[in-house]
Amino acid sequence: YEGKVEVDGEMYTVEENDEGPRPFLALLDVGLARTTTGARVFAALKGAVDGGVNIPHSEKRFRGFDPETKRYSAEDNKGYLLGSHVSEYMAEVAEEDPEKYQKIFSQYVKHGIDADNLEDKYLALHKKIRANP
Repeated sequence: YEGKVEVDGEMYTVEENDEGPRPFLALLDVGLARTTTGARVFAALKGAVDGGVNIPHSEKRFRGFDPETKRYSAEDNKGYLLGSHVSEYMAEVAEEDPEKYQKIFSQYVKHGIDADNLEDKYLALHKKIRANP
């Protein structure tokens, strides 16, 4: 099962093929983790589902879901998938305290990654993972 090819934040559910084996089925056991909307465990769930694992779920706990309007915004979730929140933080720290920026993001700087090209790096990484999972 190929999973979701494009990183767009849209909801995805693995569907069975008419021929061949069924998709791998897994159930999410969060244990004692807090199940608040946007929690990291749900980011892992999104990654597994997008990767082709059949895990029963709904969009209610993903980043981008607004509990007041009961609507899911794929665009908001896409931003998190591609590191827009990290990019914003990088830009903020770089402007306010360049010394702190150099300390926190030293490996990013070493590899030529900055707030402006972070999304491109995430997309390139996704393409490499899809090419050789």
